[in-house]
Amino acid sequence: MKKYGTYLGLVAIGLFLAALILFRGDLVDYLSRSRTMQLSDSAKRSLAEQIAARYDYRQNQLPYSCTFLEFGSTGCSACRQMERVMETVRTQHAGRVQVVFVNVSRKENQELAEYFGIATIPTQVLLAEAEPNTTDTTATFQPRS
Repeated sequence: MKKYGTYLGLVAIGLFLAALILFRGDLVDYLSRSRTMQLSDSAKRSLAEQIAARYDYRQNQLPYSCTFLEFGSTGCSACRQMERVMETVRTQHAGRVQVVFVNVSRKENQELAEYFGIATIPTQVLLAEAEPNTTDTTATFQPRS
């Protein structure tokens, strides 16, 4: 009986890991919403104003049409892989796309990460010129096929 208990424990762990993989997107969405809800309304307004001042190119007259915010950390291997991709975007679309790396390990970037609901790294946020307060978010590094 003791022998089967070990197998049951391993099966339970395997099922738990499979559930995490299967429902990863839902978990990330939930964590993102919870992080965003932790900010106070005044902090959200302040961050929205800062984002508009930096990245609303209709207001600040910079030549870019959109901004990629790359949320990551210097010690993250997937972030380093994504850094090469973002560098390609930076060089191929120079003058049109601004690529900004936001190190979530630094204390001064924590509120910005919470504002965008960053739950996993690397995560890219696209801020478009037409709607600077509307974002498109992609989490994790996804290699080309």
